Amino acid sequence: MENIQDALQQRGTTRDTDVCELRLDRKELTSVPDLSRFHFLRELRLNNNKIRELSCRSLNCCLTELYLHNNNIKSISGALNHLTCLRLLLLHNNQIRSLEDTMHELRRMQQLQTATFFLNPFSDEPEYRPHVIHCLPSIQVLDRKEVTSAERRRCFQMFSRDRHRVLQSVAFCRRATRPSTS
Repeated sequence: MENIQDALQQRGTTRDTDVCELRLDRKELTSVPDLSRFHFLRELRLNNNKIRELSCRSLNCCLTELYLHNNNIKSISGALNHLTCLRLLLLHNNQIRSLEDTMHELRRMQQLQTATFFLNPFSDEPEYRPHVIHCLPSIQVLDRKEVTSAERRRCFQMFSRDRHRVLQSVAFCRRATRPSTS
């Protein structure tokens, strides 16, 4: 709570309704404070802290930018799925292990355009980047690298083979045939 008051005083903010950006980076935080009183919060910087457990239920669902990089976060499961307006999510350099759980948590974020996950254990998994691009179709920049339309097509083909086969057959007026099982 003290960190929040300090951040508000530094910006000269007196009313909670005036807060649309909150910088709580480098404050040695070990958890996410209750920020439910900031109804118009759009940008939240919690990077470079010591956060291990992520509980963001008190965050406004209209948050558009969330900076959580350089912490000790082990999982985001159950913490971010209500933040459907996120456009930017920086989660690099944490301890997140499960790619599947992470993608499941972010599946409803249809406006997410920029995300970083590098330097997390799951980012070393084979097919990590194509899997993320497939699961987050709105992503335009992943791990500081632009997602090209050709890369997006390859990911779609790789992870949606049957659907791609049907779409191709419809596009070229052919009957979709089942692949042989021999």
